[in-house]
Formats: sequence, structure tokens, C-alpha cells
Amino acid sequence: MIAPRTLLTVAAVLVGSNLSAQNLELDVRGGSLPGQLDLDAYPGLSFFEPVLIVPSTTSGPTPCAVFDPFDPRSLDIGLDLVGLAWAGLTGFDGHLRIQVPLAASPALQDQPLFFQAVTFAFAATILDRISNPNVVRLGNVGTFRDRFVFSQYDRAFATVLPRPDRKWLLVGGARGQLLAQQAWSTSEIFDPMTDAFSTGPVMNAARSLHTATPLPNGSWLLAGGVNQTNDPQATCEIYDPLLDVFTPVASMNVPRTGHTGTLLANGKVLVTGGIQAMPVTPTQLEPIHQAVNSTELYDPIANTWTPGPNLATPRAGHTSLVRPDGKVLLIGGISWDSVIIIGWAPAVRRSTDLYDPVANTMVAGPQMATARSLVDPINMGNGRWLLAGGINAITILPWNPGNPTATAEIYNAVTNTWTTVGSMATARGNHKGWALANGQLLLTGGANGSMLAPTPLSSTEIFSPITNTFSPGQALHHARAGAAVFLTPQGQMHVFGGATTGNTITAATEWYFF
Repeated sequence: MIAPRTLLTVAAVLVGSNLSAQNLELDVRGGSLPGQLDLDAYPGLSFFEPVLIVPSTTSGPTPCAVFDPFDPRSLDIGLDLVGLAWAGLTGFDGHLRIQVPLAASPALQDQPLFFQAVTFAFAATILDRISNPNVVRLGNVGTFRDRFVFSQYDRAFATVLPRPDRKWLLVGGARGQLLAQQAWSTSEIFDPMTDAFSTGPVMNAARSLHTATPLPNGSWLLAGGVNQTNDPQATCEIYDPLLDVFTPVASMNVPRTGHTGTLLANGKVLVTGGIQAMPVTPTQLEPIHQAVNSTELYDPIANTWTPGPNLATPRAGHTSLVRPDGKVLLIGGISWDSVIIIGWAPAVRRSTDLYDPVANTMVAGPQMATARSLVDPINMGNGRWLLAGGINAITILPWNPGNPTATAEIYNAVTNTWTTVGSMATARGNHKGWALANGQLLLTGGANGSMLAPTPLSSTEIFSPITNTFSPGQALHHARAGAAVFLTPQGQMHVFGGATTGNTITAATEWYFF
């Protein structure tokens, strides 16, 4: 027999639907060993509202009828750790925040900790509001962890979109090679509570090497990319996370893949460059000749595309960043030049273009020290970005089918200048990078070799802004080029797919613990 007082304590633990008009939310962040768990229950209906946050090692469900025969709801966690529950009062901002230190313990690696928060009614039922469930899985700080969680499809060049239910959506991507994509129209939902993927909504068109741009209303614009036959497309669609559906919208004026998509302060989306066709003759490099210099602007209210100012040069596989003043810098990319006799020659740019959304103009920006494409800028804060690696040369004589560089440089938006820093140990392109909690930057995977014959990498490198140098980082569990990454609400970086050893595409995923 469970004592009534214990039942009341247990009651405070659980998650489900709410009885009050306002939902109770629970955010949980952390999981690194050693590290700290941050628990945040909100919003209180008034300040000083009692809230109980309960941990568990199991996901339940636990019927509320166990302790309250008048409550038909269920909790989404177990009750094994109810004795460790945290009770407190919401502050003037309606939040109850709890911080829990975690010690280093190899035995806890991959251990899930589930959480729910409750308030009390002591009227028709003991419990009033029950929060969403939440979970963290523990891992050693500064490491990649493979929990042998696989997506349903093997994907490279996919995108990942957040959902309001604290799950995330893996969208599109493809099998195949960079210039020979076999795109998916499918999506998959990752649920951190089950640590597994399930089938998500299907797009209206298969697409890979597309852009996914957030819109002001919380939805996402998916534009262009290659389809199942590796042809660039002009079609676009919007993903609504609340309705969990893809809806077709107006098509772009030009088919594009390898383009950029950037949300502007005025709510419009700027799309630039890309490749408009994928001819296979006379050489594998022919698609480069189809890179365009055009831009266009999407108005989500009017659902229309209008031409924008041209780039100074064709660009594909380039990148964009939004400066603190709202202007957009378009950087590098694969391009081509007109040449007498042979007609054209491929090139990689070190030039940049600067777009002003107020004046709707494009002017030349500062040149990089090194030409580069297929590289993402990593935000360092204070108006600075690191660009390291990328493809930096494509030539016919001498033959160079897109070899990567190890060089790196920093763009400073305040001074509008580039500064060369130390090089990586390994040249790489199509890699991913992100900032670490200590201010350092981590660059992961990618490929060396060449654009036409890439060799995916599992190595990583850490950049120190203090010394402007790179040092080795912990290796990925899988070599990955063209992977997708997503910063989870729990605070880990989730890494998906990409090209791996043997030039196959993997469905394996892994997590990096900050």
C-alpha cells in the first residue's frame, strides 16, 4: 500500500494533457558528463505557483489513476526516481528553473533521464497541469557518441527542421554523387523520447541540394534542388510545423541547385545563383557551365518571386551570411569564365558580392585570400565568421577536378575585411562546423580527394580564436561528407547521414556532446 502523502508527491511528477487553459511547458538542456542539467518549467499562471519536476529512468506511461482514481490521464514517465523530484515556486517571470550538476561517470553513458513537471489542483483531481515529457541521454563531454540510431533512408545533403513538439524533421537529401543525385521526397521525424525515427510527411517534389529558409511565421521555404533524375528544379514548397504538412507555393523563375536562400529583415527571401541544368556531355564538368548569376526575391505574403540584382559572376556551391547591418555577403563559389577558342573554362571564385536589401542593390564585397566553394561559414560572434577549407580550384589545363584546400580565413563585418589564419591539418570540403561552449570552433568530416572523386573523412579539427590555429579533435564514428547537422533542444549536435567510406551514403547518425 502506497501512503497518501507519497501518492501526492508522485502525482506532481507527470506529463500529459492539461486541465487548465494554459499549457505547462518543460525544457531540459544538458546531458554532458561532467556538466549541468538546466530544467525550466513555465509558464506559471501566477508568480509563486508551486511546481514539481520529477525525473525517471523510464518513459512510462504511468496512469494517474495509480494515485488518483478520478484522474483519467497518464504520465509519460515512470516513478522510479520520484524521491529525487525538485519542488519550487515560479518567479515573477512565471518560470521555475532548476540546475543539477552531473559528475563524470563512464557507467552513465547513453543513460536516458526522463522528466515531467506538474502543478496541483486538489479539486476534481490532485494534479492540475501536466507538462510535456522531456528527456536527455548522457554522454561524455567533448565526444561524439554513436547510439546505433539509423534514419529510414540513407541521405546526403538533407536538411533538418525543428518542430514545436520538440522533435525534428529530416527532409529530402539523396543517394548518389555530388553531380549525380538521386533525391528523396520523403521526410523522417526524430523523437528524442523514443530515440528513433518515424515516417514524416512527403514533399510534393523530391529534392536534394535545396535550400530550407525560415519564414517570419515559423514555417520553412524549401526551394529548388535536384529531383529524382538529378535535374535542377524551380519548384518550391512550404513546411508548416504546426500542421506537419508540405504545401506547394509559387515556383522560382529559374531552376536552381547549389544556390543560397537567405531570410531578410523585411520578411522576404533572397535566392542567389546555383546551377540551372545538369548536362552530362561533353564532360562531367559541363554542369559548371550552367551556373547562373541571377537572383530573385520571394514574398511569402504575396506568394510571388521577383528578379533581384545580378551577381557580378555566376556562383554555385557558394555561401551567404547576414551581417549585423542586415546586408548579405555572397561568398566564393564554383563559376566559369568565357575563353576564346574553347568557349569557357571552370573557375572557383575568391570574390564576394554584397546585397543591400533596403536599396535592392548588389555591389562588390572584399575578396578572400583563397578561392573556395562548398564550405559553410561558422559564426564566431561579434560580427565575425570563420571559413575554412572548401574546393578551391577546378582547371582543365592542368587537370584539377576540384581539389579542396586546408587554408582558413576570418571575415569581419565591422571592418569588411578578411584575415588569413592558420591552416587545417587536412584539406576538406562539404564538411560541417559549429561553435563550442568555450569559444572554440569544431570542423567535422567532409572530403578530400576531388569534387569528382571525393574521399569522405571522419577526422575533425578544433580552431582556437585565441591562437588562430587548428588542433586535432575527436574523430566521428563514421566518415561523412555532405552530412546534415541539427542543434537539439537538449543542447547536443545531432549529425545525420552523408557520403561515407566506399562512396556510399550512410543512414547512421551520431551526437556531439558540448
